[in-house]
Formats: sequence, C-alpha cells, structure tokens
Amino acid sequence: MTSSSLPLFDPKPFQPTTKSFPVAETVALYGPESLSDAQIIEAMLNRTRPGRAEEILQQAESMASLVAMGPSELQGLGLSKAEMARFAILQEVHRRSTRGGFDRPRISSPRAAGTYLLPKVQGWTEERFGMLALNAKGDLLADRTLSQGTATATLISPREFFREALRYGATSALAWHNHPSGDPTPSREDIALTGRLRAAGESLGVPLADHVVLGGDRWHSFRAAEGWDLH
Repeated sequence: MTSSSLPLFDPKPFQPTTKSFPVAETVALYGPESLSDAQIIEAMLNRTRPGRAEEILQQAESMASLVAMGPSELQGLGLSKAEMARFAILQEVHRRSTRGGFDRPRISSPRAAGTYLLPKVQGWTEERFGMLALNAKGDLLADRTLSQGTATATLISPREFFREALRYGATSALAWHNHPSGDPTPSREDIALTGRLRAAGESLGVPLADHVVLGGDRWHSFRAAEGWDLH
C-alpha cells in the first residue's frame, strides 16, 4: 500500500471509554451526564469494592427506588451510616429543588401544608412521622423526621414531638406522617395520637397547628376535617 492509498481519517469515530476512569475524572472530562447509574452510586459509597455499586443497584431494582429508600432499607443493602447520610442529603436536595427554591415556605393553612409535604413523601415505602416547627406567622423554622417504622406503622410520643419543636423556638408545631399504602384516611391510632398531641401542645403553650396524613397524591388534614378553626 502506498502512502497515497492510506485513509486520511479513521472511519471509526472515537468513543470515550468513561468506565476506565474514576468517577471524578469522568465528570471532569465528560460531564456528570456521562455517568452510569452504578457510577453515581459508587460516588456515594465509602468502600468501592469492584461490583459493589452494581450489586446495590440490582437489589434496589432502580435508581428511583434506591433514592426513595429510608434508612432501614438502605441498611439492609449493607450501607454504612455515612453512606446512608449521603443518600438522605440527596433526597433533601431533590425535595427542595422540586418545590421551587430554597426559601422558607409559609405553612399557614392545611392546603399549604399538603402542597409542601406531598413531594417530600413520594416513593417512600415505609411510614415516617415528622414535625414542622413554625413561628407565629407560620414560617417554617425546621422540618424534622422524628420516627420511622414499617410499611404500616411508626411510633412517636408527644414528649419527643414537642421537645423537638421547642428546640427550634416554635410557637406552633405541625405533625405529619405518610401512609405507604397510598390511602391518607386516618387510622384509629392516628386519631388517638392527634388527641394526645393537641392536649400536650395546649399544656405547653405550643399548639398543634395540624396533623396531616399523606398518601399517594392526596392528604388529610385533621384541622380541616375536624374544624379546629370553628371551635
């Protein structure tokens, strides 16, 4: 073959082999969009044993279900506390970004509470109970998950609930929890707990603003259903 017959260019276009680079180098060279799901998981892990990220992804079945998992589910996949914390932070960043900003929302009505909380609980497969600490205007001071249970139950005490509210200087506190079944209809236990929380709040001078139960794309407000504002 003479020099004149040599091809002027390689007919096969160059394809970057991103898997041959560590995650940080891959992002620097090709951008985060080039990462596979397994590489994103690898970046969240302390121990990078070959194949560990792929195993976790296979057990979780999808990235979406993995990100939505609670601590007990993540622990079941073999994640350490530090790794679980990274996934919790990822959940919080997603929740804040989907509600349109990092400003402090005002929770001054049952509708405002439901609108704020529904995106937070999407995809959760176990029940969690939390508290919104509010100031006198209804501005959110803190959003805390206080208890986490199974797919059907979680436990919380009025003492723990209001201790956390007072820690943030709340003038009122809103209770919330999710029903993984997708049905926000309150159970007998939910009704009894709401009564105990209201009584404890009145004695402490930190009234219970509401108890919101979330399921699927719906929510139930005890304040609205029982007409607290009419009494």
